[in-house]
Amino acid sequence: MSNLQSWKYDLLSITIRLNTLTLPFLYWYLILILNDITSRNTQLDYEREGQLLLHLVHNSRSVALLKSVQALSLRGDLFDPIRRKLKADKNRVATWTKCMQSVTDDVPITFGHTQMKKIVATELGITPSQVEDIFEFVDGEVRGASIGQVYKAKVKPGPVLKSLVGGKVHDEWAGSTVALKVQRPKVDRSISMDVFLITEAAYWMEESRAGDVRGIASGFGEGLFGELDYRLEALNANSFKEVYGELDNVVIPSACEELSTGRVCVMEWVEGVGQGSWGDEGMDMVRVGIRCCVKQMLDGGYFHADPHRGNLLMTEGKELAFVDFGMMARVSAEDRYGLIGLVFGLQNKDLELITENLLKLGFLEDKSQLEELIPRLRKALKNATGGTGKARDMNFASLQAELNEISRENRLKFYTPPFFTTIIRTLTILEGLALQVDPDFRLVKGAYPFVLAQLLSKDFGGSEWGLNAPPELRSLLTRVLVNRKTNRIEWERLNGFLRLADGVNLDKQQSDGSSSASKSLLTPSKRDTIELFARFLASESGLFLKEPLVQEIAEVIDSAASSAEINIAQITGGFLRPPPGGGGPVDESQLRGVQKVIEVINTNLNNQADPTSGEGVVSFLQSVVAWLVEVGGDETRREEARVVLEAGMGVAREVAAEVLERRTKRAVREAFGIALS
Repeated sequence: MSNLQSWKYDLLSITIRLNTLTLPFLYWYLILILNDITSRNTQLDYEREGQLLLHLVHNSRSVALLKSVQALSLRGDLFDPIRRKLKADKNRVATWTKCMQSVTDDVPITFGHTQMKKIVATELGITPSQVEDIFEFVDGEVRGASIGQVYKAKVKPGPVLKSLVGGKVHDEWAGSTVALKVQRPKVDRSISMDVFLITEAAYWMEESRAGDVRGIASGFGEGLFGELDYRLEALNANSFKEVYGELDNVVIPSACEELSTGRVCVMEWVEGVGQGSWGDEGMDMVRVGIRCCVKQMLDGGYFHADPHRGNLLMTEGKELAFVDFGMMARVSAEDRYGLIGLVFGLQNKDLELITENLLKLGFLEDKSQLEELIPRLRKALKNATGGTGKARDMNFASLQAELNEISRENRLKFYTPPFFTTIIRTLTILEGLALQVDPDFRLVKGAYPFVLAQLLSKDFGGSEWGLNAPPELRSLLTRVLVNRKTNRIEWERLNGFLRLADGVNLDKQQSDGSSSASKSLLTPSKRDTIELFARFLASESGLFLKEPLVQEIAEVIDSAASSAEINIAQITGGFLRPPPGGGGPVDESQLRGVQKVIEVINTNLNNQADPTSGEGVVSFLQSVVAWLVEVGGDETRREEARVVLEAGMGVAREVAAEVLERRTKRAVREAFGIALS
């Protein structure tokens, strides 16, 4: 991006570019006004307006505009400000949005086969005729892309190929069907001018408004320039496959780095259909995409930053294929834990945790405006969730708009880091794909099971249970689940944590009440989640819960026994008195908190009986025994459960000792009338 400033001295080119971008859209706006004046407001008129807008976007040859429309086409709600200014009805805007959804499907072909061969020959250092010695092109198989064209071809074995890539790579790729991606001529000039205009506009906006607008524009520009180097895309594809290629139901093509240059990229051909043709499997594909993106953002930190409908395909085997690796992003481990901590803090209204992570992530420079900012953030969260304030109802497009509004308020020195903008853009696109399948979908709600499974996974952050679990995760979970002042478990929060698995169902129930057959392959089951959490508690990562857990289970057992003893004494008129040390204090609030956790576990073990009744307690114990028998019959699960059961027995012994000690102390106090600590 270092040569951007040279455009300041080429006013003629910049003026022509501005006219190319603005005049056609001014013409479109005049058409809208004319249609309003002449009362042309039929559905056919709306479709013509949308098709004209699509035509203008394609003819602009602006990669920046095309990328923006790709994201906007998935989110009709983002057009609301424009709709209000134009005083257009929702049906009109919905029609435009529907037309825009084909922006990635109908990118025009801008150069012919002969010019393509010249570009490939120049890049590979061969003659145009030798291109046919390497690639056998499939007639008619060419598609337009944002900055190039993609050809379907078969790699031909022979001396020309071997001289370029060597014997080993020759044998590996010879005969393979590939996607040959060739960059459009002079597209780098177009991108450079667009990015210059964007950064200049951002500079002007930042002068009049607060917020790091230039930083956001710079991040977007760097992403576009990164797409220009096809060698980087080939490297990205192979790196992405190495990290995420083993995920179930996910397909990631390999790239031939030896045949890829700055303007040519060779990658495995993936046969599949885009989101518009997913049909009944649409939600399954969305679910796979969410699971993969959660892993990308929370664990690997290396993620696909452009998952629009043209870059996600469903294969014949009903797997989700990622293609086009030009826009990728990395989030450091520190920032990943900061994001998780910020979400936990906002959800639990923990001001100290919110402050700590806002500073860590770079939203704030210092704490001086914190008292004013926290209420504003809460308002933003409430608005972005449709008024509920619950993270599961989060609309990422609305959240981005709210954060932008805070950044524009000069009275608050609040910055939206560029990396966070990239993440929000990615999540907005992904949520938009899901909304095409299910208009009521919310990404946070849909991602909950995968977030929980990823956080508690034995290899989260590249570690194994009990060996090298990330200290940031231990610290964060301690902050959320244990009251630091009293060292008592926050039962309400633990209950909410477990309910992530119980209260969220991504499947649309079928008419007979059954859910998708592939659910078990794509989502962690309720029992799996309980087992996962139990293994977490038995690991070194979960040791922070052991001491307060022993103390509180002992208190609960003591309180429950004391409550029963007092009730029996009252029923029998004092005939049956509590035993020595019995009849101690009863903490009703604590009993209610534990009861809620038991209800969640009860439900996840498929036991529908009321846990508060005598029958429910017996049924609950029967479910636990049945689960133990089920685990014991599976060799793999039995070995995994061994650590949990051993830890559980240890906790049980400590709890029994603690209960005995409490009752013994009370008995001595009652007998001798002395106070014991």
